[in-house]
Amino acid sequence: MVDSVIVLGLSGLPYAQDYLEKELTAATALDSRNCQGLDSAACLVVDGRVVAAAAEERFSGDKGTGRFPADAIAYCLREAGLDQTDVDAVAHGFDYDRHRRLFAGSQDYFERVLSGQTVVESLRQAGWSEPEKRFQPVSHHLAHAASTYLPSGFDSALVVVSDGMGETESLSVYRGRAGELERLYAQPISDSLGFLYSICTRFLGFAANSDEYKVMGLAAYGDPNRFRGLFEELVEFDDSTGAVRVNWPRGALGHPERGYPKAIAFLAEAAFPAGQQNGEVVPEHADFAAALQARLTEVLVALVSYWLERTGESALCLAGGTFLNCKANQQLCDLPAVERAFVQPASGDDGTALGAALYVSQRDGAPYTGPAAGFDPYTGPAYTEDQVREELQRYAPQGGFSWEYVGLTEAYFASAAEDIAQDRIIAWFHGRMEFGPRALGNRSILGLPSGDRIKARINSLVKFREPFRPFAPAILDEDVHTVFRTRALAPTSYMLCTAQVHEEHRESVSGIVHADGSARIQEVRRDFNPHFWSLLREVKRHTGVGCVVNTSFNVKGQPLIMAPGTAIETFLRTSLERLYIEGFIVRKQD
Repeated sequence: MVDSVIVLGLSGLPYAQDYLEKELTAATALDSRNCQGLDSAACLVVDGRVVAAAAEERFSGDKGTGRFPADAIAYCLREAGLDQTDVDAVAHGFDYDRHRRLFAGSQDYFERVLSGQTVVESLRQAGWSEPEKRFQPVSHHLAHAASTYLPSGFDSALVVVSDGMGETESLSVYRGRAGELERLYAQPISDSLGFLYSICTRFLGFAANSDEYKVMGLAAYGDPNRFRGLFEELVEFDDSTGAVRVNWPRGALGHPERGYPKAIAFLAEAAFPAGQQNGEVVPEHADFAAALQARLTEVLVALVSYWLERTGESALCLAGGTFLNCKANQQLCDLPAVERAFVQPASGDDGTALGAALYVSQRDGAPYTGPAAGFDPYTGPAYTEDQVREELQRYAPQGGFSWEYVGLTEAYFASAAEDIAQDRIIAWFHGRMEFGPRALGNRSILGLPSGDRIKARINSLVKFREPFRPFAPAILDEDVHTVFRTRALAPTSYMLCTAQVHEEHRESVSGIVHADGSARIQEVRRDFNPHFWSLLREVKRHTGVGCVVNTSFNVKGQPLIMAPGTAIETFLRTSLERLYIEGFIVRKQD
């Protein structure tokens, strides 16, 4: 037996954005995320159990911030009924200090941005006593690997991590066995698939390290053959070693704060001058995106297939920003050699707060323990009936809406389902906020999949975003195979894997069918999210199928909504027609 083990996990580099903004004044809005250490978050693990986890952006409203997660830390401790003196270890999802010698020519940058002392000092400034004694850095890719393998429930698995960069690597392969991770392979930043996708995102006029999912959506409108040759030359897989090579010209990865000018010039010469992004589907842009997406998927399939065969594993665990690409994940989950799969829902850098905490907890004798239903992503704040009522009363003087309290009753779920069936767009706010970028039914905007111009209405009148962007479905587990062709492995529960829509159902769920006939599904089970499941059961009673459009409750540029006040304010300034929030029904007045 061991004494109680309490580990606080952190992600982010507190001063990275300040350094970019103050020292590198050439950075534009599209390049404002071209730095290491964004997506700061906190996670508290007590005796192997994830008590709380949340990204700092949800508290500050600064989307993707990497600044010190003071509010997220305070929330985690408050949720556990602890204070900082109770914490045994502070695990951080970077360990740059091991690589100090590599930064001999940029010591100022190292000390001000990369050194673990920046986190230690931030803790001290936040009132922590002797934080250096509890500070435990965990290498970035190891934190990613732990974030997916340890909660997967698999005793033995192949674990693959791919992102822009860790400290010195961009892709790592591990074998997980009996709770231990053994690194089998790693490749350098120069061959980063994450950088490839981000630079191409920037080339198409989107924000790097932010808008890659837009490029994934755009790809469905294009023909990959037009630029296939370019990407086959640029990205190669060595089937004798299991290595990926990205053949950038010399200097292409320099000056990220200026948008990788040499890489952009190379792409412009090899393809076309991309120009500015106006949110429309430009054919050559779509063809470029399609070729990029196709090549990424081909290379990942080859990579994973190689390492599955070499290790003999049949379970697959994935993490790192690359694996938020649900189109590639579909192909990986469909590999015949894959019997089970798990993708960490917080696969971006926020997830390294979770992974670092789980790794240190496991090492110190308290292995991960989680619910039988699978990894629980609902780890953020929840709010009481009284807190919601207080916020409604605070906004009441503004007028324009009415509300009533029904409680989480059959009448409540029936009312929401009837609104959806009548083609109203509603907001749905219940329980603890999701960890990671996907809205999984606790902070969601919902609509009827066959609704009149449902995609256009949500994109233009509610979300204020590009018209080509697709929407994902949430669907009852009992209806998944009726509507979709999928193996329904674990990633489908977290909206991390696409599936093809059966031809005969494409009309009835047209609002969630993308241009290539696919959809990024969320399979909803009763034991996973009982309130959302109850709503979908009522929707099925009204419409014949338990399926809704499910997109995140926020608008363009806003993080996923966390608190009731933000939910009410966003409801009032958009064309949302109803807000269902912890048993309250909020309606706009005509």
